[in-house]
Amino acid sequence: MGAALSLWLAAHHPARVRAVISISGPPYAPPEDDKRWWASHRHLVESGEFEAYFDANVRLRMGEDALARFKARPERYTAVVSTLRRHSVASLLALLDETYSRTDWLADCSRIRCPVQIIAGGQDHFPDVEMSRRLAATIPGALLHVVPEGPHFPNRSHRAEVQEVIRAFLARIGL
Repeated sequence: MGAALSLWLAAHHPARVRAVISISGPPYAPPEDDKRWWASHRHLVESGEFEAYFDANVRLRMGEDALARFKARPERYTAVVSTLRRHSVASLLALLDETYSRTDWLADCSRIRCPVQIIAGGQDHFPDVEMSRRLAATIPGALLHVVPEGPHFPNRSHRAEVQEVIRAFLARIGL
């Protein structure tokens, strides 16, 4: 939940950012369907049901089969979901309310001057591939890699491919 934030930081506080790897990070206003989804699931976060919220989000972004595969590895599932527990209810609500009320700020991304690697899932609905292409075209020198069969979290479903893209990007920028 930091890809769009990383882009925003690079655009607005460039001295604090050396490079950005943005996986499914949209500098766009969320679609109305996503806003309605959040409105119907916000109560889960309000009541502290972070795991139920997480499961619903994975279902939305990746599908029921992906959630079942994820839950079949309980140690991995617990580790990922436990990161949400670092938030208080108020903190997670603030983060998600901001996410779902965000406006389009693609033009701000034209100010980014650090190296940027954008990784997009070819099956993602937000941001879709065309949105990711527009983002890459807006940021001078940005690289775009599309995982053709990848969902919103291609780093989870196509781990080896995404890790190789990240490795190559880091080597290219000398890290």
